[in-house]
Amino acid sequence: MSTKYGKCRQPLVSVIIPTYNRADLLPRAIESVLNQTYQNIELIIVDDCSQDNTQEVINNYLNKDKRIISLRNKKNEEQSYSRNLGIEHSRGVFLAFLDDDCEYLPDKMDREIDLMNSLITKPSIIYSNMWIQKEGAETMLPLNKKSKLLTQKDIFSCRYTFMEPSTWFCDKVAIKKINGFDTKIYAFIDIDLLMRALLDGQRIYFLNLPLTIKYRVEGVSTVSIEYISGKEVFLEKHRALLKKHKKYLSRFYYGLAKDFLRLKEFDKAKTYFWQAFLLEPIKIEYLFKSIYPVESHAIYEQ
Repeated sequence: MSTKYGKCRQPLVSVIIPTYNRADLLPRAIESVLNQTYQNIELIIVDDCSQDNTQEVINNYLNKDKRIISLRNKKNEEQSYSRNLGIEHSRGVFLAFLDDDCEYLPDKMDREIDLMNSLITKPSIIYSNMWIQKEGAETMLPLNKKSKLLTQKDIFSCRYTFMEPSTWFCDKVAIKKINGFDTKIYAFIDIDLLMRALLDGQRIYFLNLPLTIKYRVEGVSTVSIEYISGKEVFLEKHRALLKKHKKYLSRFYYGLAKDFLRLKEFDKAKTYFWQAFLLEPIKIEYLFKSIYPVESHAIYEQ
């Protein structure tokens, strides 16, 4: 790797893994960090008060590698709190995050350090592509987008997919400036941070190269009333910004409508399908679903 810091002055990267009751998955994530081709890394594992043998797994690694720091919450605090705790204890110039059901490809850090060095206009956040592995099948999202420094127009065009924190590589000063992750939001926590970064004038770079793998179990759904309520909190927080981007807001309404449809909350689904249609009248299916939410659910279930 060629870097302006030189071999003896490679910047320290702090990788933060929040984990909860994932003792079976955690070793894969840990190993993918420790086996990076870029070795100047500290790994901060934040155990969110797990009730399984997660702490035993962490302790086994603590005895093997001095780059690991172990933190444990006194009670279950959720991912945002755990990530922020990791940030506060980090010593690195750069931050990276990894969920316990994901793993890094071996050259992730090298690739991102090289990219950061090569860019004249330095971004605060680089987010790369990722593989999603489900039932033995692999997909990469998105396939046909250009690697580039994104404008606000790019981001709200619905052409670029916001990738989750496991794909991020961040300037720590920039993340701390916007106070890290919002612990009051239950859903869209990652997108909330990226939007606050944009509002702060920070730059975001999309690298269309898969450097992370996410393992997803078929049939497992994260949709719940709590999750959807979290999305509505996010919507209210950023409504002024989102109203300037009708297409993006329409798709957001549509996503909320589908969530309520899955939970058979037909009145709420109808409302959001209608709002999505008003913003994008060309989407006739939005109109149909706003009029016939029950029938739409029956089609969805088939």
